[in-house]
Amino acid sequence: MPVHPNANLVRRLGLRIACGVLRPKPRADASALSFGRTRLLGGTLGAMARPRRLLAALLFAAGCGGAPPPAPNTPNTTEGGPTNGAAATSAAATSSDLSGPSSAAGGKDTSAPPLVFIEDDLDGAMARARAEKKALFVDAWAPWCHTCLSMKNYVLVDPALRPLADRVIFAALDTDRPSSAAFLERYKMSFWPTFFMIDPAKGDVVAYWPGAASVREMRGFIEDAVRVLDASAPPSDPLYTLSRASAARAAGDHHKALALYDELFAKVDARWPRRDDALAGKLSALAGSGDVDGCARFGAAHVDEIRGAAAPADFASVLLSCASRLAKSSTQELARRKAMARLEALVASPPPESTVDDRADALAILADVKSELGDAEGARAAHEKRLVLMEKAAAEAKTPEIAATYDYGRAVSYMALGRNEQAVRMLEQREREMPKSYDAPARLSSVLARMGRMEAALAANGRAVALSYGPRRLAYLKQRAGLQAKMGDKPGQIATLREEVAGHEALGPGQRNEAALMDARRRLAEALGAAPKR
Repeated sequence: MPVHPNANLVRRLGLRIACGVLRPKPRADASALSFGRTRLLGGTLGAMARPRRLLAALLFAAGCGGAPPPAPNTPNTTEGGPTNGAAATSAAATSSDLSGPSSAAGGKDTSAPPLVFIEDDLDGAMARARAEKKALFVDAWAPWCHTCLSMKNYVLVDPALRPLADRVIFAALDTDRPSSAAFLERYKMSFWPTFFMIDPAKGDVVAYWPGAASVREMRGFIEDAVRVLDASAPPSDPLYTLSRASAARAAGDHHKALALYDELFAKVDARWPRRDDALAGKLSALAGSGDVDGCARFGAAHVDEIRGAAAPADFASVLLSCASRLAKSSTQELARRKAMARLEALVASPPPESTVDDRADALAILADVKSELGDAEGARAAHEKRLVLMEKAAAEAKTPEIAATYDYGRAVSYMALGRNEQAVRMLEQREREMPKSYDAPARLSSVLARMGRMEAALAANGRAVALSYGPRRLAYLKQRAGLQAKMGDKPGQIATLREEVAGHEALGPGQRNEAALMDARRRLAEALGAAPKR
């Protein structure tokens, strides 16, 4: 979930990410819409899924719990939560006739089966969408991303979304697989997961949603995208202006996006249903443009207005990140105070549509900020509360795969509370239950390393490396080289670093991270310089 200037906040922002990692925003055309609770910011802010502390960084190899995979051409980030960022989410998503009964207000069409996804076959999904004259929905996700797992296990399986299949083909892409490189080259991501609505005729992005969402929000996102694709949103419609602003931000043109958001705000009032989306989108554009002062001022002015399942906490986390990059000032103090007050309110009274993962992330952000400000007791209380939530949800999960949604968050809180052995036992059990998954041994390696159990950490890392692939595998190799260095195994460290460098060089353009490659080369050169003469 690249290293952000405020590494601690970014680490926790990655808690979701939204398992998010900041990469260049997805490329989109002028009709792209961006909704959702984005747990990561794009542009210069790097990976901003919800802020995370050192513990999250230590869990980097553990997937969402650790740093998300490196983003192409962006700094390296650590992930532990997002947050997935702060794009936006509308609490007033509307329904259209195309999707049948709405799942808002708990009204679910329980007679419909869950959606069926075409897995890791973009060309096949695109061809089918063209043949059936439907829009294409793409869930770009990764197994290490706990927000991705939460969306898959609790939102996208909801039968209320099934009627949307009448107008939409659904696909899911594991972004670490080599087959996803071409997709990532064209549709660049800043958040995990990111949901795309694509026009299969041209391959253009019609809308995108970075991060998590409730069932109602996801349904509204898809329905609005279909309306735009059907050209039922004319240029005079504020929704069309929002789509252009989102497209500009998705292409990394934050200054153009800001101009379009200002144009939009001139057209609408506070009652406009998509105002939350526009506010969060502008905050993201301000942060992405490097205007952290403007971001802090704008965020402080509007943080209390954001509604939705996860967007309020994400908005607050982005505001905190911008504030952290300011010199001590009244602007910084106000931004922090407003963000903290909003987080406290969200924790006390969570949004009704929020998932356990959403609520745990809000508590993680709060715990991290309290710790940053020296409130150790407040941070501890937040971790205790989030553990209660996650342990209950994990115990109620019907399968180990669903329970694994909470592994990263539980491990982080266990360590924050000094309960490292509980984290070890939990992850060891998960590895036994899911022997083909790299996530549990990777997280376990991080926990064991923090406990000083280096041999066991190296062994767990080896199991994760053997099971992983793509950019994530390279992240685990980086961790392995670090463990070998601490253990004094110079030859092993050099061999691992050479493998890491070669792996980065072999990645396709969509997955390659030039900053990560340069970092790996630097570490290899340093290791070789310190190596004994042969």
